[in-house]
Amino acid sequence: MIDGQVEDLVKLCAGTRFLIDRGPVWLRVLPEDYRLPEHGWKLHVSARAANFTELIGTLVPLLINEACPFKLARSASVLSRINEGRQSPAAVGKAVTVYPDQRRVGELGLMLADALRGHQGPRVLSDRRVAEGAPVYYRYGPFAGFWEVDERGRLTQFLRGPDGERFDALATLAYRQPAWVTDPFRSAGTSGPDVPAVLGERYRIVAGLREAAAGNVYRAIDERDGSPVVVKQARAYVAENGDGNDARLYLRNEVRVLRALTGVTGIPRYIDHFRHGDDEFLVTVDCGEASLGEDVRRHGRYGPRGARSLTRLARQLARILIAVHGCGVVMRDLSPKNVVVGDGMVSLVDFGIAAHDGFHLPGRTPGYAPARQFRGEPPLDIDDLSALGMTLLFAATGLNPSPIGDDPDEPRLRALATIRAGHGVSQTGTVAAIEDLLSGDGARARRALGRLASDAGYRRRVHRPPIALAPVNHDLAAEVTRGLLSDVVTEAERILHGTRDTRAEHDANLYTGTAGIGRELLRHIDDPAVAAVLPEFAAFTARAARRAGLAPGLFTGGTGVAVFLAEAHAHGIGAGCADFAVLPRGWIPAGDDLISGAAGVGLGSLLLYGTTGDSGHLAIARQCAEAIIAGGEAPVRAIRVVDWGDDTSAGSAHGLAGIAEFLLAYAAQGGDARVREAAADRTRLLARCLPGMIRQARRPPSAPLAVSWCRGLTGVGLTLLHASAVLGDPALADAAMRAADVCADRVSGLPIMGQCCGAAGLGMFFLELATAGQQERYLAEAQAVAAHMLLRSAGPPGHPVFVERGPYGTDASWAAGLAGLLAFFGKLASSC
Repeated sequence: MIDGQVEDLVKLCAGTRFLIDRGPVWLRVLPEDYRLPEHGWKLHVSARAANFTELIGTLVPLLINEACPFKLARSASVLSRINEGRQSPAAVGKAVTVYPDQRRVGELGLMLADALRGHQGPRVLSDRRVAEGAPVYYRYGPFAGFWEVDERGRLTQFLRGPDGERFDALATLAYRQPAWVTDPFRSAGTSGPDVPAVLGERYRIVAGLREAAAGNVYRAIDERDGSPVVVKQARAYVAENGDGNDARLYLRNEVRVLRALTGVTGIPRYIDHFRHGDDEFLVTVDCGEASLGEDVRRHGRYGPRGARSLTRLARQLARILIAVHGCGVVMRDLSPKNVVVGDGMVSLVDFGIAAHDGFHLPGRTPGYAPARQFRGEPPLDIDDLSALGMTLLFAATGLNPSPIGDDPDEPRLRALATIRAGHGVSQTGTVAAIEDLLSGDGARARRALGRLASDAGYRRRVHRPPIALAPVNHDLAAEVTRGLLSDVVTEAERILHGTRDTRAEHDANLYTGTAGIGRELLRHIDDPAVAAVLPEFAAFTARAARRAGLAPGLFTGGTGVAVFLAEAHAHGIGAGCADFAVLPRGWIPAGDDLISGAAGVGLGSLLLYGTTGDSGHLAIARQCAEAIIAGGEAPVRAIRVVDWGDDTSAGSAHGLAGIAEFLLAYAAQGGDARVREAAADRTRLLARCLPGMIRQARRPPSAPLAVSWCRGLTGVGLTLLHASAVLGDPALADAAMRAADVCADRVSGLPIMGQCCGAAGLGMFFLELATAGQQERYLAEAQAVAAHMLLRSAGPPGHPVFVERGPYGTDASWAAGLAGLLAFFGKLASSC
């Protein structure tokens, strides 16, 4: 089916009675003057790309005759991408979404099931099936986009029940429904588990290892002898390629290859292959407890010696690859997720796209697969050697390659630049071998593989010194800033004029939404493109915030929106912020934190007072300070390495550093002695936490969050630096610099680029220190952050690509997207 044919068929059936809205993914088909309710029971009709035209020909006339609103995939190629399940696993199979009259859900669902019986499509995992043998499913969920921000600042779809109940309605890979509704198909619908507790009449599932649209992976026990096994599922009609082959063919290819590799050390032994329903399952010996990716996250990077020796890991993998190639197999998918670590040994798993005996299936892991594999060239052993180099570099640095941009060879070139720059890699012979594996020279890579596999290891000395990256000076930082500003303006225009009911249309907050984007654009108001887009962008933000009914809060609520709109109004843009800056009668803060609680509302109110001069905002700030003081001093429990992902008690976003930051700002504004003393008390407590946080951040395998703004040393250091100025205590500035020094040691291992959790946040911390008097030292650290970010980017140095583009555009937010990166590079350019 050619693109456009779906739309032509729909238009032919709909005539003039329906409005058709064409977006990048969906065609929305609505009766004239029809307004969708916020939520209800909806039907999903599943289809394969290959039978989409046939299904449309049967289904669409029925829906038009029923005057029923619906949406469907824009084309067969779009449906094929949906059914791959890579970007949105819960969307697999949802070729058509029907929004029925709630009085006729059951009747319409059964009618469609009867009309479409026998049509094939992937199982819709978030739904129940209306009737066996028909590709019609149902669940309770949102009709029109109804987005809210949760307590962590994440935009999600919440539904409200008749008694105020709240239900998180985002689809997952399992069926869920609100407690207040009754299933209209309960007698007919099927909702059993995706797989039974015992598969193949002998494999009892004990744990899930991986959940994916194409099929899950389980740990199980073979009930015949009690041995541990791994069971891999391939779901029918998911991840089909142009020949109609789906995930099951990849599983069959893996069976074929595993049989060819029987007896090879480091390859899981094949046990069984069977069918259950439409799905197929592969059973192998359990080779270990964790993938290499999980192992590095849990235990840290591999180094030059000891139990976690990079040389030892390289030797084991090289020997396995040599044996695999000796059997006439090219793996074509070597990456950390497919290396299993257990009991001091490693194994290679997942041979679904492997080549053997003249046959292979398409596929690759972006960033690890070489460019020739992306181009569809015939498989060669050097494909695995390049992937081995990327995998070993991950083990040494903890960094996955960044597969953004259009050039599939760019991850390899950036990896070589990283090695030569000496970032996070111990310069041993094994690292020199990685460079040879990634050289693009087949003979050189094969020699490196042989040396790595030998007992002597790779002893060739490399006399090339690490290259010194040119510092990111004013000219380069300014050029990057211009490129980022252009990208942010482009995304702002896309949000304004893009597809309805997308996340961006409903996200107005500072953290992930339009207020944060707009506030950064205000810093570039002299740019003509910015000046042209900001008036409509401010109005858009106000409308979105009103629709969402945001609670008070700085980063995730109405206070942050008010800050942006007030600052825009001060530039002559928009009508101000009055309705977003007033607290509801009887308001009780949602905790004390900076993201959504009292500290954030208070800090936002201080910003509003500074912009508007309205003393009412100062009164709200005082109310917030008193609420925090009345709550007493919250205890800060000991920070443990395993808690960096969840422990927020000391950080800026949800913890002590953010609360102290607001109290310090209020004290600096002229707050009374009581507030100043409360700020000093919390700052002293924060300073007492610092040595323990530093010890943990230096101890592998501390997570990148250990040095982040939101939960780690960057946020703590910024507060201590501010406290030094407000309280007149130089020792606090010294403490901030100790935190910064630890952050500087971690820059080369940061995988995230954004302000909240990543490198841009560290860069801003260094620039604040540079401004505070340590100009040369910390300006150089900020330049090192920028250099690391450029190494992790794609495209030309002057206009790099940092953020991957999705079907609805690129993340332009302050927290993780382009606006936060623009803030850092813009400040760097003005500081150089």
